[in-house]
Amino acid sequence: MSNLGFKEDLSFPAEIDEIRSLVETEFIVEDVRIEFGVLAFTIRFMDSPKKSFERLVEKMKSRNLVPMLRKRNGFTTLYVVSKPKIRETKVRTNLILLVITTITIFLSGYFNSIPWTSIFGGNPLTHAIYFTIALLAIVGFHEIGHKVVCWIKHTEATLPYFIPGPPYPIGFGTFGAVIMQKEPPINRDQLFDLGFSGPIVSFILAVVVAIIATQSVQPVDPALLEEKGVSLFTIPINLAWMLIFELLKPFQEGQLVLMPPIGWAAWLGFIITFLNLLPIWQLDGGHIASALFGKKGVKIASMVGLVVTFVTGFWFFGLLILFLSAQSRRAEPLDEVSPLASSRKILGVVAYLVLAFSAVFLWF
Repeated sequence: MSNLGFKEDLSFPAEIDEIRSLVETEFIVEDVRIEFGVLAFTIRFMDSPKKSFERLVEKMKSRNLVPMLRKRNGFTTLYVVSKPKIRETKVRTNLILLVITTITIFLSGYFNSIPWTSIFGGNPLTHAIYFTIALLAIVGFHEIGHKVVCWIKHTEATLPYFIPGPPYPIGFGTFGAVIMQKEPPINRDQLFDLGFSGPIVSFILAVVVAIIATQSVQPVDPALLEEKGVSLFTIPINLAWMLIFELLKPFQEGQLVLMPPIGWAAWLGFIITFLNLLPIWQLDGGHIASALFGKKGVKIASMVGLVVTFVTGFWFFGLLILFLSAQSRRAEPLDEVSPLASSRKILGVVAYLVLAFSAVFLWF
């Protein structure tokens, strides 16, 4: 998700009285000044600062103004800047990327289905279709979760941009998807909701697909694999997979079992959820950590998250995020004064439980 840079191009002083009157509908104004070309108000609260600020944001939208609430030297300061022009995006780009990603995922599903069908029979095209639907649903609805929150909160955002990747055996046809947020979140609650909404959707869908895949898991004799000339490799599973297997289809210890192609979609779904929930800067988990722990806390959390990428074997992803984080700022809410709601703190615990159940250790 993108952050916004605001242009400080208000026409002073003609607009100051009008803007002050607007601010005074929600706050008590004690002082007005211009700091480095930005209109600043020292204010006191008349009501709940969170609700008052939300109302002020809506009032200023029609005037193309954006307020920001900050604590400065023990005083509460409200800054007002002009809203930058938002560049319109073309849906055609989203559709083209969706079509290309669908093709690369389908090819991955097809080639990945050949070993399974050579042993148990069936049509690899059918398995490829199942795999494509499952993985596109996990990746796509992850981003739709973000989009729905933006819609509910009246925040402008793009449609999902799917990112195609190399098909199996090099990759799995996609590097995920992303939506670009055109406006910053209003407060910590909204920042949390934006971060939480995607991973919780992808986790639920990954669990559903994993349950479906578990019903088709088959034990196999290693001699049969040798006879068919099929070479396989073991994938590390997570706590969620272990629990699903234990509850739905327990196997004897040491027994060799094969997962159907659609199971790969569930496995990738858990990885997508896990990596996105890591508390690192621009990731969904970074938004959650920023909302929970604030500016200083998210810096520490990000360092912990980077360490986790190396411990779990996703070191390349950690290096990539470290590079990208150096090029961008963390997502900051307009209101950094109002505290996070208690309900979000509870959901924060849920987010880290989901992180734990989704975690995959590639080293083992």
